[in-house]
Amino acid sequence: MEVYALQLVLSLLLFLRCTAIIALAPIFGHVSVPVQVKAGFGVFMAMVLYPVVAAQHPVVDLQLAGLVLLAVQEVLTGLLIGFAMGLVFSGVRAAGELIGFDLGLSIATAFDPETGVNNVVGGFLYLVMLLVFMLVNGHHHVLQAMLLSYEAVPISGFTVNGAMAQQLVALSGVVFIIALKCAAPIIVASFLINVALAILSRVAPQVQVFIISFPIKIGVGLIVLMTAAPFLVYAFKTLLAGFEEDMVQLIRVM
Repeated sequence: MEVYALQLVLSLLLFLRCTAIIALAPIFGHVSVPVQVKAGFGVFMAMVLYPVVAAQHPVVDLQLAGLVLLAVQEVLTGLLIGFAMGLVFSGVRAAGELIGFDLGLSIATAFDPETGVNNVVGGFLYLVMLLVFMLVNGHHHVLQAMLLSYEAVPISGFTVNGAMAQQLVALSGVVFIIALKCAAPIIVASFLINVALAILSRVAPQVQVFIISFPIKIGVGLIVLMTAAPFLVYAFKTLLAGFEEDMVQLIRVM
């Protein structure tokens, strides 16, 4: 009887970690994916990973207090991994915020149901990033991260240490780096336009610089964005490749 109870508890713990990762992971955790699908996929991954984890012979406390502690540890482990996976996409959204604010497109409303933010450029860059993520088999790396998490952090092996905190802070800093790198062409172009308009206002004070600045900045910004699109896709591939290595390093130090 105790063997069956151990198998049931182990399956539930696997389900908790896998579902927590899926809830925050890119693509799998998108708000358009129904909760039933996420939960079903969590059950499927728990069944797939059960033989691997059971072969490790994890020590599971069948007492109520021990089970609650293990459940909290598994959920925290999964949420931490899923949160770290989504940081690179947060950087892309931040780049869209910078571009939209600089070009005056922040007033354009396009409701994003996942974040509740109205940003046209950010939504566009996020969709491009998702496509690149699929092209480089990023969804495979999400599944690989689930397996690797049990090799690096077995059941009841989650601990908060300095190395993990340092790696997580470093990954969080990547958000700002990605935002600045992606938005740099638009920011530079907007700065040059502002300088040109400032000179124009001094040379020809009768020109309504404030009125003509909006269409000029939006037009030039869109042209620069279209011109830089191939380079952005290449930059996304490079960022994802480096970020996957950082994710593996984070899981190993947990």
